[in-house]
Amino acid sequence: MAIPAVRRSRWGPENPATRLAGMPTSITAPMTSEQLDAYVLHVRIEDITRRLETDDAVSTTITTSADRDRRSLSPPPQYDGAGRRINTRHRRHRERLEQKRHELVRPAAATIPQYRAPAGYHTQARGRSPRALFEEKVYIPSRDFPEINFIGQLLGPRGRSLADMNAESGATIAIRGRGSTKEGRTGARGGRQYTDSSEPLHCLITADAPVKVVRAKKLVQDVIEGAVGTPEHENERKRRQLRDLAVVNGTFRDDEGRGLRRGEPAGVSCRVCGGGHLSRDCRGSGTTIAPWRRSKTRTATADPVDAACSQFLSEL
Repeated sequence: MAIPAVRRSRWGPENPATRLAGMPTSITAPMTSEQLDAYVLHVRIEDITRRLETDDAVSTTITTSADRDRRSLSPPPQYDGAGRRINTRHRRHRERLEQKRHELVRPAAATIPQYRAPAGYHTQARGRSPRALFEEKVYIPSRDFPEINFIGQLLGPRGRSLADMNAESGATIAIRGRGSTKEGRTGARGGRQYTDSSEPLHCLITADAPVKVVRAKKLVQDVIEGAVGTPEHENERKRRQLRDLAVVNGTFRDDEGRGLRRGEPAGVSCRVCGGGHLSRDCRGSGTTIAPWRRSKTRTATADPVDAACSQFLSEL
């Protein structure tokens, strides 16, 4: 007996498999294991995205008492500044779906060539951009070395050193954790609080490729090791930052090395002995009076008393 075909109605439910963007719903050719894995990732990501877009995250109705018994205990309620609860059952399940999708998008971007994240992914995956799929934390030993200003050496004058590190590595380096912001200020614009503000001081590195994360991690570790293992007066990075800060503030004076230059010889020679001093200061002449003044003194002093005084003074 033939099974009658189900009549399609415009008011009937639509099969979600037909809504996969750019994905065939029937596989007619053999596929490799890599292609099958990529297809499964696509299907799972699209399914979670559809559930998030249609707000079909979780069913709030409980059908039987058995379902009620299988439910886990709800956590204590949490409220925001406006008094709204932020950890409802629906929201907690939605966050779990977003986290699951993020865990699927990460291997998809690493294994599938020219993969593009689903639309709206950056607004749902904890504020990341669609390209920021890989992250790692590098903790700063601020408690072990409280006398070292790690944040200042990482940021540099007006954040220029950190911007140079981002450009060199291709990743985004951000300082997070306790002590990363001043007291009385929030860690983000619009009064939002970072979820890792209660963690120890660290650098959060995000990038779209693992090699960029490794490159940025090495740059951060080099700065930390240089600040810890190098004395302050020998730290070239800090010296360059102070120089750049003086240039930015307009107080820089390029006088490096001038104190080490030797003075030029004056070219003074004595007419009496030929030494490198003035003729009036020559000790070989037997008098400290200049020749031109001594000749004038002889002509002007005819009094024997004055001559005796002059001779006495010259002998002294």
